[in-house]
Amino acid sequence: MTLASTEAGTPAEHPNTIEAAAEACQEALAHDPENPTLLHRMGTLMGRLGQLDLRMALIGQAAARDPGNPTFQAALGLALIDAGEADAAEACFTEAVRLDPRQPDAVTGLAERALDRADLVGAQELLLRRRDDGCRTARALGRLAAAEGRWNEAVDLYLQHLAGLPTDAGALFYLGVALQAQDLLEPAAVAYGQAIGLDPDLFEAHTNLATALTALGRGDDAVIAADRAVALRPERPGAYLNRANARREQGDWNGAASDLGRALAIAPEYAEAWSTLGNLLHDSGEMAQALMAHARAVAADPGLAQARWNRSFTLLATGQLAEGWDEYEWRRLTAAARPEPRNFSWPLWAGEPLNGQSILVWREQGLGDELLFLTCLPDLVAAGARVTVLVSPRLVSLVARAFPAVTVLADEPDALPVGAVFDRQIGLASLPRWVRRDRTAFPARGNFLVAEPSARGRWAARLAALPPGRRIGLCWRSGLVTPERRRHYAPLGAFRALLATPGVVWVNLQYDDCQDELAAIEREWGVVIHRWEGEDLKNDLDSVVGLLAGLDAVVTAPTAVSSLAGAVGRPTWQLDSGSDWTVFGEPRSPWFPSIQVVARRPDELDWAGALERLGEGLAELKFLGGGAENWG
Repeated sequence: MTLASTEAGTPAEHPNTIEAAAEACQEALAHDPENPTLLHRMGTLMGRLGQLDLRMALIGQAAARDPGNPTFQAALGLALIDAGEADAAEACFTEAVRLDPRQPDAVTGLAERALDRADLVGAQELLLRRRDDGCRTARALGRLAAAEGRWNEAVDLYLQHLAGLPTDAGALFYLGVALQAQDLLEPAAVAYGQAIGLDPDLFEAHTNLATALTALGRGDDAVIAADRAVALRPERPGAYLNRANARREQGDWNGAASDLGRALAIAPEYAEAWSTLGNLLHDSGEMAQALMAHARAVAADPGLAQARWNRSFTLLATGQLAEGWDEYEWRRLTAAARPEPRNFSWPLWAGEPLNGQSILVWREQGLGDELLFLTCLPDLVAAGARVTVLVSPRLVSLVARAFPAVTVLADEPDALPVGAVFDRQIGLASLPRWVRRDRTAFPARGNFLVAEPSARGRWAARLAALPPGRRIGLCWRSGLVTPERRRHYAPLGAFRALLATPGVVWVNLQYDDCQDELAAIEREWGVVIHRWEGEDLKNDLDSVVGLLAGLDAVVTAPTAVSSLAGAVGRPTWQLDSGSDWTVFGEPRSPWFPSIQVVARRPDELDWAGALERLGEGLAELKFLGGGAENWG
C-alpha cells in the first residue's frame, strides 16, 4: 500500500512563498509555454498548493515534451501515486530508472511498490542504488525496516523523512503504524490524526486511528473515526470490524453485532469477523453460538493464531479442557498475548516422562493467571523432575515457602546462574495442557500460599482491634478499567445494600488508588471499609497474604485478589459477569475450591440479582474460629 507523498525531496515552504514562486513561473510560461522545465516547476508548485489535478496535467505535459528526462518521469509517477494510480505510476518509475538507474525518486517509488507486494528483497536491492541518505529515501527505508520488524529504526527513518517533508500524510500514517506496533498508542493516535488533517480521505489512517483509540479505551472517539472509515470505503469489511470493536468497547453490543453482520455479508469467510462475533457471543453467555462462530473462523483461516486463541477461551469456559488447552497454545503466536521473548535453547517439554530430568518453568501473563498455573508445579515434582521456576519478583518468597522442593527465582534479567543447563523448558501457562486435561486432574485442595509468621501476627493484632463482627475483605474492580472491561465489574454503587449487611466488618483489599471512593462510601453510606496507611496491597504480597490469612472471607471482582484469596484458602465469593473461562462454567473454581462464583446471568439487566445472591450467602455463613464451617 503506497500512500500519497509530497513531492519527494522538496522541503516545506510557506504558502506565500509558494504562491509568489507560482506567479513568477506563470509569468515565465506566458513567454515560453512549451518549456518542459517550467511546466514541471509549475506542476510541482501547484501540488504544494493542493492543486493536484493541475499538478498532474502540468507535469504530464513536461514529460510529454521531454520524454527522455528521468526527473519528469519520476515526478509524473509521484503525481500518479497521489491520484491512486499505482500501476501507471510504476510504469513511470520504471521508465525513469531505465533512463537513470539511480534516479532517487524513481528508485524510491519502485522500492515502495515492491514493499506493497511484500517483496522485501526487491525493495532492498533497489534502495541500495540510492544516491543520498536524506529524506528522499528515508520513507521507503522506514517501510522496509517496519516490514522486517525493526520498529524503532522505522520510527527514526520516518521522522527523518518528515523533518524535510512534514506535510507527507502517508509518512505520518506509516509513523503511526510503527508507533502502534510498539504499543505507543497515544503518539500513534496523534500521528494518525495529523495524517488525516493533511489528507481527510486517507482511509487507512481513519481505520487505524479507530483501532488505536479503541485500545486506549476512548470508545466514543474510536466510533467517530470508524464511522468516517466506513463512509470512505463502505465496501471494505475491515471498516465494519473496526467499528464493531469500537462499539464493543463502548458496551454497545447490538451495534457491534450489526457491524459484524455487515462485514460478514461482504466477506462471508472473513475469519477475524467470525472470531470477534464468537467473542461477543461468549461474553453474552451464548456459548453454543460462540463455539459455532469460532469454528467458522478457524475453518476460514486455520492459521490465524488470534482466532485459535479466542476459541480456546470458549472451549475452556464450557469445560472442554483437552481441546481447549491445545488451542490455548496458539497464544504464543498472537500479538495480543505479547509473550515475553524467551531465547532458551533447551527443548520444550511436551508431556513426556521427566523422572530425574531438570526443567525450567518460566512465568507468563498476569498475576492472577500465574497463581492458577503455579498449582501445577507439584505435578512436576511428583513426576520426579528437578524444577526451577521463574516467577514474578513479588511472589518469590511466597512460592519458595509453598514449594520447598522447587528452586524459585525472580523473573528478572540474568536471573539464571551463568552456565545453567536444563533438560527441558516450558511456559507456566502451558503446564495445564499436560497435567490438567480433565476435571479429575485437579487436586481437591488448591491452596498453597502460607503467610510469613510475622506478617500473620501483625495482621492478627490489627484485625483483633477492629469492632466485633466477621472480617470480610472487599475488592470491587480491577486496577485497569476500560469501558469494555467495566462490564465485568459491578459498579461501586451497586454494593450499597451488601455493605450494609449486619455483623460484617469490611476490610479494604482494593490495591490501587481508591481513597476517594472509600471516603465517599463513608460519607454517603456511613460504612467504614477499614484500611491502614502505608500498606502496599499491590506489590507487598507477603503482607497481603498475612492479611488474607486473618480474614473470615473475601468478596472480590475477578482480579488477582480472587486468586490470592483462593491460594490462601479463604472462603471467597467472586462476583463477575459470567464470562470467566478459568472456572470452566462451574460454580466453584477448580483451581481453588474455596472460591465460589456468583455470576451475573445473561438475562439480568444489572447486577442487583447477583449481589442479592451473594448477600444471601454472606448472611448464611457461620464461622468456627477464623474459618468457615462446612465451606466447599
